[in-house]
Amino acid sequence: MTVSSKDLLRQLSELQAPTGDEAEVASFMEKHFETAGFAVKRDMLGNVIARKGNGEKKIMVAAHMDEICMAVTSITKDGFIKFAKIGGIYDGILGGVRVTLHAKQKILGIIGMKPPHLMKEEEVKRLQEYEALFVDIGAKSKQEAEKRGIRPGIQITFASKFAELDGDFVVGKAFDNRAGCVVLLKLAETDIPKDVTLFLVGTVREETGLWGAGTSAFAVEPDFAIALDVCLGGGTPDVPEDNVPIKLGAGPTISVIEAGGRGLIMSRKLVDWIEGVARKNKIAHQFEVSDKGATDASRMQYVRSGLLTASIGIPSHYIHSQNEVIALSDLDNTAKLLKALVNEFPKYK
Repeated sequence: MTVSSKDLLRQLSELQAPTGDEAEVASFMEKHFETAGFAVKRDMLGNVIARKGNGEKKIMVAAHMDEICMAVTSITKDGFIKFAKIGGIYDGILGGVRVTLHAKQKILGIIGMKPPHLMKEEEVKRLQEYEALFVDIGAKSKQEAEKRGIRPGIQITFASKFAELDGDFVVGKAFDNRAGCVVLLKLAETDIPKDVTLFLVGTVREETGLWGAGTSAFAVEPDFAIALDVCLGGGTPDVPEDNVPIKLGAGPTISVIEAGGRGLIMSRKLVDWIEGVARKNKIAHQFEVSDKGATDASRMQYVRSGLLTASIGIPSHYIHSQNEVIALSDLDNTAKLLKALVNEFPKYK
């Protein structure tokens, strides 16, 4: 029985895979790849590399499995937990948030902060930086927290649940980049051209340096590498469309330039070809130029002697928060575009 994109996203979003400890999502991906008839292995870093087909053209499609997180740095004598941020987290989203601590068993906690009633006037006007915050798990002492398996290095993830909004929109944690993982799983369900060997890769540690993309692309050495990730969506009051013209529900992006050119810069020929494939198959699409931020594509492009590399984005609101929003139609259109690119690539010259 085929699982819908929405149900896959729900399941993947509510799993936890703090960057560097992606095993929970990796096991989910591995199971689905094997069910779809792929040969699957995990490399030393933990990348999930699935292979199917025996064609001359090797195509690698990658989506990172990890999510932004925090890590325990110390425990106060009264049992409160201090932490560091791992990945790009804005301090302003943290206060009062429910989190999961990945100790011997998962532990629910809440990020505590001083109530505004007790703040001085200058404190109310100032952002509370993460150093002033702490995690409360209900422990009454440092010894009690340690007995529950808390120690420096224990990772912490958001504990938000998946939910449906009006229309086509859904909300949840870690859509960056479980949305891309969903597209990988949907692509695994499709037929593979005879002249293609397809590698579907769930990568690790994207949020802290694109590490998994580098090692896996080096091992596969594909003729064509594609990174799937979320991208910034505009149209909210604080992000006007003339600043970020990407719309949710208007299809995936062809992400032409990443990190203001410090990352991937797709060739004009490749961009034109992808646009042509999208138009031929009547798939809604957009174009993106990112001033900040890079995807796995920025790492894969210079592996070995250089790889033909593309970046495809799934528009999202509120990226790198505990409540990210995407349109389900964008997931399905991204999967359609990826299937078309895999089918058409053997003719690319």
